[in-house]
Amino acid sequence: MPARLLIHVGYHKTATSWMQQLLFTPEHGFRQIAGHREVFDHIVAPHGLRFDAAAARAMVGRGLDGLGHGAVPEISSEILSGHPFFGGIGSDIYAERLKSIAPDARILISIRAQRRILPSVYMQYLSRGGTMGWKQFFAGETDIGYAAFRPEHFEYDRLVALYRALFGAVNVHVLTQESLKADMASAVAGLAAFAGTTDYGGLSPAARRVYAPSYPEYAAPFLRRANHFRKSVLNPNPVLTLGGSAGGPYRLAGGVLRRFPFAPLLAGRRPVSAYVADRFAGYFDASNARLGALLGGGTDLSDYR
Repeated sequence: MPARLLIHVGYHKTATSWMQQLLFTPEHGFRQIAGHREVFDHIVAPHGLRFDAAAARAMVGRGLDGLGHGAVPEISSEILSGHPFFGGIGSDIYAERLKSIAPDARILISIRAQRRILPSVYMQYLSRGGTMGWKQFFAGETDIGYAAFRPEHFEYDRLVALYRALFGAVNVHVLTQESLKADMASAVAGLAAFAGTTDYGGLSPAARRVYAPSYPEYAAPFLRRANHFRKSVLNPNPVLTLGGSAGGPYRLAGGVLRRFPFAPLLAGRRPVSAYVADRFAGYFDASNARLGALLGGGTDLSDYR
């Protein structure tokens, strides 16, 4: 029998790309059996009246074919936690779909202190072509029926509690990005033990690096204005197109501003973080307290304030 399936559901901006590209690899005892495309097509995208659990199970089954002994089959896609630009709507539905697809799976939920993840989410919003300033972005919904940013998406205890109810508490592992930063080897060893891989022999040297860092926050006002002149998923019909989603004025502005002389002069400016700290002061305290009670003393949440 193959090892039990591990499903990593996100959150966004919690080292998910690093895990997908550098951690969940055969040399660490994992084999990714589906990517974002398969997850989107079979789990996230289907309308509620058309979702087909049998087709999704078949997709997982194809991925399990030929799985080597000791390798943990793994699916990692942060879109399963819901999209933060649109309030995380659907995260509960995706959890229930996963239960119908792989009821015996183990679940990994990666989180990050809200005061750090929210600025990172906004910078990702800019990277995808967003044009709103951070105050407007974090203001959330502006009209009935249209989804936008919602801070309750980052009340982690709610999603953790749901997955524990669906899959059982012992089958849900919460990994903080802070633990990876403090002691990457120990955090990954704990994850490998939870996943049940027998092939994990330590983190490879190639995996011990930062993956795909964002542009600095002080560049945000320039980046969002540059987005008015490139076609992107969030701005598909700009008035004037000077570059696609991967380049043009956005890349030019970001590249210039992260270099001399701007980097040394502006490195200490984090305007998005400053706004988040003021705007959401105390907002997540109750949620983080509930999360701490759920997880007990084994997870350090001292930075979650």
